Amino acid sequence: MRKLLVLLVVALCTLTIFAQQAYNPEWLIADVEGGQRGGTLYLATTSGPKTLNTYWAQETSSSIIINQGDVSLLGSDFYGQPTQPSLAKDWGVERTEDGGTLYWFEMREGVRWSDGHPLTVDDVIFTWEKIIVPDLTADGNDVYMDSEGNLPELTVEGNRIMFKYPTVFRFGLETVGGFAIMPKHVLEDKVTDAETFQSTWTVEQIDQLVVGGPFKVTEYIEGVRVVLERNPYYFERSKDGVQLPYLDRIVFEIVTDTNVARLRFEAGEIDMHGPQAKDFPALRAQADEKGWNVIVGPATAGSNFVAFNFNAADPVHREWFRNDNFRKAVAYAFDKQTIIETLYNGLGVPVYGPRTNSSAFYNPEIENLGYRYSLVTAQRLLREGGFTWNNRGQLVDWNGNVVEFELNTNGENVMRNEIAVILVDSLAKLGIKVNYRPVQFNAMVQRMYSENWDAIIIGLVGGDDPGWSTNVWLLDGGLHFWNWSPEVMDWVDPNEYFVHPAEKRIDEIMRVQRSILDKDELQKLWDEWQMLISENQILVYTISQNYLNMHKNTLHLYPVEKYGTINPYGYSYSPGLWKIEYAWKE
Repeated sequence: MRKLLVLLVVALCTLTIFAQQAYNPEWLIADVEGGQRGGTLYLATTSGPKTLNTYWAQETSSSIIINQGDVSLLGSDFYGQPTQPSLAKDWGVERTEDGGTLYWFEMREGVRWSDGHPLTVDDVIFTWEKIIVPDLTADGNDVYMDSEGNLPELTVEGNRIMFKYPTVFRFGLETVGGFAIMPKHVLEDKVTDAETFQSTWTVEQIDQLVVGGPFKVTEYIEGVRVVLERNPYYFERSKDGVQLPYLDRIVFEIVTDTNVARLRFEAGEIDMHGPQAKDFPALRAQADEKGWNVIVGPATAGSNFVAFNFNAADPVHREWFRNDNFRKAVAYAFDKQTIIETLYNGLGVPVYGPRTNSSAFYNPEIENLGYRYSLVTAQRLLREGGFTWNNRGQLVDWNGNVVEFELNTNGENVMRNEIAVILVDSLAKLGIKVNYRPVQFNAMVQRMYSENWDAIIIGLVGGDDPGWSTNVWLLDGGLHFWNWSPEVMDWVDPNEYFVHPAEKRIDEIMRVQRSILDKDELQKLWDEWQMLISENQILVYTISQNYLNMHKNTLHLYPVEKYGTINPYGYSYSPGLWKIEYAWKE
């Protein structure tokens, strides 16, 4: 019997090897060679995923995992722009005779899903017609619409996929070229309605997951780890003929405390670490001895800010948070420069709007608006906003209500936690009592979708082009969480709903920018967008840390010197790890 079992195992292994050798799609040839195949990459993350469904992921704890298995017609370059081939081997943009815009993609043949089932144009059609068009997603389908609210018409000729807009539309490569394609053979009966689709591919349904990208989640132990393994049918290989990805697996260890993550990196248990600025000098001093590569880049692209809930459950709090002078006073009470010099060891920049100074779309004029630390200015603004102080030094509003509210952030993020403590102290000098309560990240995100919060410190990440943030800045956007529209959240009372004039104009900008092809004209809109947000402090922006990365010198990440960046390693504006399928370990 033992010999029979051995023979059976050998036979199965032979069949598996033969099946993979027989897999011969129209390969995507990567600009890499010489890497060693095998090994496990160990990383740390502060929270596990809430979902494995890319169309319902609203938090980086989910998207950083999901992105490793997503696949689309085009891939993104280091800056998050759709300049790379993926499922599409060729593509183009044409203006039509009737004034419209045609985006076409020639799809490569022979590709398979991770379960071996063919990945074809039928999956693209299915995703578009059954998920995106009927709007079965958390963020909605606004980003795919032109300035007149039209979705494109999809047609197919053989392996050529065409999306035709009736108007000029600039953002098609990013949108129709970049949406995640889903497996029709697995999900066809799961997309009947939004509720059913939302409950598909939950973290309890790992065994049902099928991917087209380089890695597939195979294990999730809540609070412990997430394991991803190589997709045996990934369609990319190196110039010297090695099927990618190089790595066998990626393990995301869930480490809720960033201080513990640092210790685990120092102990060699984690291969790569994004240190907090406050820890950077001490870690850099160990780099040569430990064998670490060290990278210091410009300000990170992600934004951190204080958001006040315009739809707070308490109507008194709601009035405070909608008061422009109140939010501006908070901005003036926040001593960004001193915090950068002390807490950040000089490795950060003050942020005044939705883009940092490392962005290609940055408007430096917002720096001239002020918002430098000044308690005197903050006091003046509060008086102009109708606030006064009682004989106990407490700030009170026009009805005599003492100003007191709750502040949350994800306490596992040490820097946000420190900033929250500093903000509490700063606002106390203005007579404002802030009750700080740190919460776990996923719990905080869940709270954002309700009326039951006052203020939070959080951040957003995404593509550098502001056109990617329509879900955040459209009034009915799926992530316009500080001022949900009654059209999006049924608990928002239409009679109590407040639309700030600046937000109304921002909504217009987000819609009209889709039809602007001239770069200078487009930049004028983005300059105005940033100015409106900063002038009115719709969100109170804080600090952006410099990009900091350390990793073992036995880990080889994809070099991107050709993009002219001072950061020659595999991170980008996009959430997750860029080109991680090219990474390899000695």
